[in-house]
Amino acid sequence: MDKKQKKLKIACLFTFVLIVLFSFIIIYQISFNIPDTKEEEPQEEKDDTFKLTLSSSLKNETPVNILVLGRPGYGYSGQDLTDTIILAHLDPAEEKAILISLPRDLLVKIPNTDRLTKINSLYNITGIDGLKRKVEEITGLKIDYHVLIDLVVAQEIIELVDGLNIYVPQDINDPFFPGPNYTYETFNLSAGWRYLNGPEAIRYIRTRYTSPNGDFDRMTRQQQVITLLKQKVLELNLLWDFPIYLKMFNSLKNNIETDLGIIELKNFWQIARNIKYNQITQLVIDKKETKLLIGGQVPFGEQMASVVYPVTGQGNYDEIKKYIKSKL
Repeated sequence: MDKKQKKLKIACLFTFVLIVLFSFIIIYQISFNIPDTKEEEPQEEKDDTFKLTLSSSLKNETPVNILVLGRPGYGYSGQDLTDTIILAHLDPAEEKAILISLPRDLLVKIPNTDRLTKINSLYNITGIDGLKRKVEEITGLKIDYHVLIDLVVAQEIIELVDGLNIYVPQDINDPFFPGPNYTYETFNLSAGWRYLNGPEAIRYIRTRYTSPNGDFDRMTRQQQVITLLKQKVLELNLLWDFPIYLKMFNSLKNNIETDLGIIELKNFWQIARNIKYNQITQLVIDKKETKLLIGGQVPFGEQMASVVYPVTGQGNYDEIKKYIKSKL
């Protein structure tokens, strides 16, 4: 992969983190009528505690770690599998960001047991607390906040804005796209400009078996769709299109989980907007780029599954933590 392609993919990955934050700010502003701090100061009648908290938050220059997760959501095969796992390290003082991507097939031990599983299924087994503890154990970084978003919300909003015009860079021929009731179906899409409705767009961002770079290409397609979706949402008129905004709010509210409050969201959004793409570092913990993992086959029930685990041994994350620390 050349430098230009790598920069583009890093930009797309960072866009994903920004759009997740952006989505929260939009729904909070619509539902609670909260003004943007850049355009309007808090009114005098506002509570003084709110003013103090907001002011202190904006001046805080301590690095923050946000765990950003994406899952298929209700109605999809593997609805609670967190196939997108990104730990975003934001450093407001240095105006830089580091995005640490963990592979969905990373073999990990389930907390408080001797059983092994893939990290993308840990949320389904232990909930968010178990997944956060495991990511902290792997990376050596304390997680301050988390954001979990369902892909189903993207389908609903794409339908509300009447679909997306998307440039497909190469033909897609996936005979193993997940279908209902644990079946497979064929998904084909020709290269070029294509108009995709909600279900088609979701297939486009979920297919993974026909791309040269596998999950990395899939992640790039996700960022492409989310960026186009952001543009179409911003083109809506808040007055005339208010019913659409209201439906979007209900969809987002029901398909997003986070422990971030509105103060932190607005703060992080402003921090992230000040970070230039050349100040973004992407760390992919994998076999190819960092050579920190190796692959193998392990039995899960009656089937064998492909997994990756540290070259230093299963459960030994010393080299991964050392590598991440050297990049901070």
